[in-house]
Amino acid sequence: MPKLDVAIIGAGAAGIAAARALHEQGVRFVVLEARERIGGRVWTHRANTPVPIELGAEFIHGSAPDIEKTLDQAHLPVTDIAGRRWLVSGQRWTPLDDFWDRLYRVMHLLDNGSKPDRSFQAFLDTRPGGRRLARDRQLARQFVEGFHAADPRLISASALAESGTPGEEVRETRLAHIVDGYDRLIEWLAAPLADRIRLGAVVTRVQWAKGNARAEVRHADGRNRFEVDARAVLVTVPAGVLQAAAGEVGAIEFEPDLGPVKRGALDSVVSGSVVRVALHLRERVWADEAFGRKVGEEEIDALSFLHSNDLDFPVWWTAYPLRAPVIVGWRGGPGARRLSQMPPDEIEARAIAALARHLKTTARRMRSMVEGVWTHNWELDPFARGAYSYQRVGAANATDVLSRPLKGTLFFAGEATGTGGGTGTVDGAIATGRRAARQLVRALR
Repeated sequence: MPKLDVAIIGAGAAGIAAARALHEQGVRFVVLEARERIGGRVWTHRANTPVPIELGAEFIHGSAPDIEKTLDQAHLPVTDIAGRRWLVSGQRWTPLDDFWDRLYRVMHLLDNGSKPDRSFQAFLDTRPGGRRLARDRQLARQFVEGFHAADPRLISASALAESGTPGEEVRETRLAHIVDGYDRLIEWLAAPLADRIRLGAVVTRVQWAKGNARAEVRHADGRNRFEVDARAVLVTVPAGVLQAAAGEVGAIEFEPDLGPVKRGALDSVVSGSVVRVALHLRERVWADEAFGRKVGEEEIDALSFLHSNDLDFPVWWTAYPLRAPVIVGWRGGPGARRLSQMPPDEIEARAIAALARHLKTTARRMRSMVEGVWTHNWELDPFARGAYSYQRVGAANATDVLSRPLKGTLFFAGEATGTGGGTGTVDGAIATGRRAARQLVRALR
């Protein structure tokens, strides 16, 4: 293979977005992807179900300008999440229409950066808002564990404050689905790039010096190794992969190493834990009039999100406003790390049992209604090593450090390098890919 301008490691949202931008600038590149598919942590499964099943990223969060622009160009239909949130406690279901307001009451009290940083748990331990906000603090903790996939004992309160307070702006609390599946967005971006994407290409080592780099690659199927020479390398793999020890599957060795500043920033980032289980049922049990009478609420049929204090799966959501008998169980943070170490059958059984408790039936009857179950263990996936990233205490500027190139030769993108609250989102990943492409074009010229 002749020497290229850029070798891109990873065909997730960031890598594909960067490749599309470089393609439009006439830059010569290749994308090296370890998996036998593109998309990274965007992975849509299609089976005999009324809606696509997302195994990874699912929602568009807030205004998401980079995604919105691409969706318009690709003519991909999007639906806003409608319906109602409910809170279930024991046998009681109550509306949670004020979810974002209650969250805002706690989150807007976060440190603004004027004090020494502390963990979110340390912040909660001060009982902000006193007895009046006790239940709201519990909701906020669940939100940080679930939405941010974070351990409250580790995540930086300052970083949470800087990423914006949910509920402060109505637009930023909105959620949406890509009707045909998230992978359609990645496929559209990748459409002109097919001949420059190498699947099953596992990068094991990058040798580099200013203006020159060589990526050593092994085939996932065991065929002979090969090398790619380029003027620059764009690294878009997840932070967890960059943190992997030498010799582990998926680990990349850099020669010379990335250096203490970059490594320090990497060590300041945590790959969050998430377990999600999607269930396809025979019918929308929650929409049945008899069930509505049982819980004393007639509008249960418009269920969107269900919150609880369940030990295994405290959050569930439906496909509403699409009337599909598909429901997703979600667990983030330390609880997800615990679940991720269990066999798949055990995770599935716990999800079904949790849903049965919420829907006031037996686990046996609930299982009889299940027509399909889908999950993927991102924690144990060697090319992900976690769901998405968050910053440790004292590391509020880690994303800025991670986003900076090294000697105009090694460039970095991916949600962990996002700024302005973009970490952990596909929109953030796409934005970093486009930012890295601009950096590369300037450097190459």
